[in-house]
Amino acid sequence: MIRNILSLLLIEELLRFRHLLAGLVGRSLKAVYTGSMIGAAWVYFKPLIVILAYYFVFDQVLSIRLDLQNSGTASYALYLLSGLLPWLVFSDAVIEGATSLVREAELLKKTRFPIVLIPAKSVITAAVKIFPLLLLIWLVSVVAAEGRVHGVVLLALWIAVQIQLTYYIAIMLAIMSAALRDVGLLVESIFPMLLFFSPVLYPLDKVPNAFQWLLWLNPFTPLAEGYHAILLRGEIPALFDLAVVGSWILATLLICHLLLRRSQEYLVDWL
Repeated sequence: MIRNILSLLLIEELLRFRHLLAGLVGRSLKAVYTGSMIGAAWVYFKPLIVILAYYFVFDQVLSIRLDLQNSGTASYALYLLSGLLPWLVFSDAVIEGATSLVREAELLKKTRFPIVLIPAKSVITAAVKIFPLLLLIWLVSVVAAEGRVHGVVLLALWIAVQIQLTYYIAIMLAIMSAALRDVGLLVESIFPMLLFFSPVLYPLDKVPNAFQWLLWLNPFTPLAEGYHAILLRGEIPALFDLAVVGSWILATLLICHLLLRRSQEYLVDWL
């Protein structure tokens, strides 16, 4: 029963080949800092630079002052961190995952193993690089008493939800990109712009009602709202956010099963 559920969720093969997956993730992480002077610190240096750049531009240079009363904090820096760190994971994982099968074409041709391991590697690598920083933000929120943050378990569960959704999106786009290379190029070009159509740089309630539906087309919007609830207000994500995330997970999972079944015989030839 449990095995069938895990298989349905495309997790069973990840567990069965967990040692191979761990090796792929380790190789990917090592490639980031091999030969550098500061070693593994580069893994966390890049996201910190990105965050500082956004904070400097929006808060210092443009002097944007947003009313964050409904967000649970008066600090724009904390508001930015609570959404931007998860976004960096989401963005990196999807962009890398979309072209992961094409990049690992030679490996897939030489070795037979489940193709879902390749997109999963991209997702886990991105998560390992950035999610520890998110736990640090949780601690800062508690110490600074910026909100009523009272449970790291809730944060861990929401991180797991994000990883699951990102995993399915990565598989879906990876197979589509293997069949049509333009998909990967399109994702690399357009996906970073989705940041500006999400409540990461500004609260959702600052968007006119007539245009809020545009933000809800972005799968990261309910995730960002959930992180704001957990990290800034110490609350469980709203039922609407849970429903939207659940719908995205279900839809992408169904598409993944359809694509995996239809591409099974042709995928290696596409690569």
